[in-house]
Amino acid sequence: MVAVGLGQPKHIRQFGDTLAPSVDCVATEEPELHAAYGIGRANLLRLLAPDAIKAGARAASKGHTQGKATGDSQRLPGTFIVDAEGIVRYAYYGKHAGDHPDLSEVVRIWAGMSGMERSAGTNL
Repeated sequence: MVAVGLGQPKHIRQFGDTLAPSVDCVATEEPELHAAYGIGRANLLRLLAPDAIKAGARAASKGHTQGKATGDSQRLPGTFIVDAEGIVRYAYYGKHAGDHPDLSEVVRIWAGMSGMERSAGTNL
């Protein structure tokens, strides 16, 4: 499994090693990969939408703060599971910076795919 983020490699090392030590994490400041997967950019109305403000307030109440942004700070989040043949098996397109899929659901889907691929003799 590989996680790709928009930003600087130093940030991936800082957070990836802690949050997902068994996942290969890479970063790029160039938005082409994200754009190729159809991950859009937020406009001013999207950044100031009530759900985006609510998500920011919820994160702040839990002690999460925004540091200096790197890369394209208007790029929306996206989460994908791509199989060994390069087929997208799961896609989630965030509506604002704090819009992410339920991680347990993503893990459940990935684990199911991993089981299928193990039984077929390949691994993710």
